Amino acid sequence: MDIIDTKLVKINPNNIDYEILSEAASIIKNGGTVIFPTETVYGLGANALDEDACDKIYKAKGRPSDNPLIVHIISMDELNKLVREIPENAEIMADKFWPGPLTMIFDKKDIISYKITAGLETVAVRMPENKIARELIRLSGCPIAAPSANTSGKPSPTSAQHVIEDMLGRVDMIIDGGSCDIGLESSVVDITGDIPTILRPGKVTKEDIERLFGKCDTDPAIIKSDEKIVPKSPGQKYRHYSPKAELILYKGSLKKTVNSIKKDCKEYIRKAKKVGIIASEQTRSFYDNLNDEVVIKVVGDRKNPLTIATNLFDVLRSFDSSNVNVILSESFDDKGIGGAIMNRLGKAASKKIELGKLKVLFVCTGNTCRSPMAEGIMKDIARQKGWDIEISSAGISAIDGDNPSQNAVLVLNKMGIDISKHKSRLINEKMLEEADLIITMTNQHKEILLRRYNNLEGKITSFNIQDPYGRSHNVYQSCSEEIRGEILKISDSLMI
Repeated sequence: MDIIDTKLVKINPNNIDYEILSEAASIIKNGGTVIFPTETVYGLGANALDEDACDKIYKAKGRPSDNPLIVHIISMDELNKLVREIPENAEIMADKFWPGPLTMIFDKKDIISYKITAGLETVAVRMPENKIARELIRLSGCPIAAPSANTSGKPSPTSAQHVIEDMLGRVDMIIDGGSCDIGLESSVVDITGDIPTILRPGKVTKEDIERLFGKCDTDPAIIKSDEKIVPKSPGQKYRHYSPKAELILYKGSLKKTVNSIKKDCKEYIRKAKKVGIIASEQTRSFYDNLNDEVVIKVVGDRKNPLTIATNLFDVLRSFDSSNVNVILSESFDDKGIGGAIMNRLGKAASKKIELGKLKVLFVCTGNTCRSPMAEGIMKDIARQKGWDIEISSAGISAIDGDNPSQNAVLVLNKMGIDISKHKSRLINEKMLEEADLIITMTNQHKEILLRRYNNLEGKITSFNIQDPYGRSHNVYQSCSEEIRGEILKISDSLMI
């Protein structure tokens, strides 16, 4: 395409320069293209009612023609002019989430060109919250079609610098309005059916919508990587958000993920590859002993997933300037906005490695008192905290099939934990090999296992729980409380 003389301007959203913004609106009115900030990502805008103007969007981005554009408005009156019907569900969602990071799919009126909708009879509409975006739409006097302002396939832009890297010379004006608050594109929800259906996850989550209606479906193409499933939103079939380097996404327990990333990192270094790692605040220190040339980027705080969403695209883009050959990325909790984070990482990844659940094995002597109590207590804690892990127990000198101690059963019953069906197991090499973490009840048990078996270093630790066998109910009670305390102490190091 021909190079355009792009005008760069800066606007403070808290003190808008209306002279500059009026110039941007004039460009939109006259069929030009303007890049502007929203609360999600930067958008590449043109008059949504002008086919030729919208065609410039596709050319500037290198965007496939079967990937529809989102139309941005500032009032429900505007919406009435664009869509055939505003269902009751849509009115409820608009009242709750507009203005904000939600796009809804409606049956379109003829005023909306098939150029906008990629040939579909539906149109995607959203009402942004960002002050600059809203004022630009108002001054332009028309709805603005605006996908993310990146070249197709690259991570979406969350700062003006990202936009300049991709779009300088491709558009008429770029407005620098600072960093975007959310950092992920809007949630896209189809409300043309009886039940709202998420076509693209974002900050407005499935849980948010279910609180309104009780039900919310998700397009199967978001959940499953299956080429036979045709996504309801055509753009979802393309790989997006990709940095230049190959990105490998590790999915499984955090402990297994960190260990696998460290192991694979060393192998890539051996092959003379420069490696990047996407870590979190909670895991950054676990990579300290790697090669100094490894580029480690902290994407955010797992306890505050919005920080991860806000930083994700910036982190992906930053690896391009680091000249890494491969990026190894942790996964994140897919609940709430985490679903959107994992959707974007999944789209960016060229390879996914499924690691499975963390497997924890407790070991004592006979596997009738301490280790089955620890197994039961940790299973109860895991259930309460939502840990997706496998927990078992065995004994160094156990007889297979023995029942648990009666006092152990009674004490745990008082805690609402039933171990009455437990059967003792004699430890063997296969159990130890399959376990990711082995926790012995005393250091003596640990030393015995280290003498008898190989390759346990790094995955075995010990408590200091004395044997209650043959002693009073009160001793068993104290033992159970001590075990629970020890498990809670190490929960952070378990990274679950």
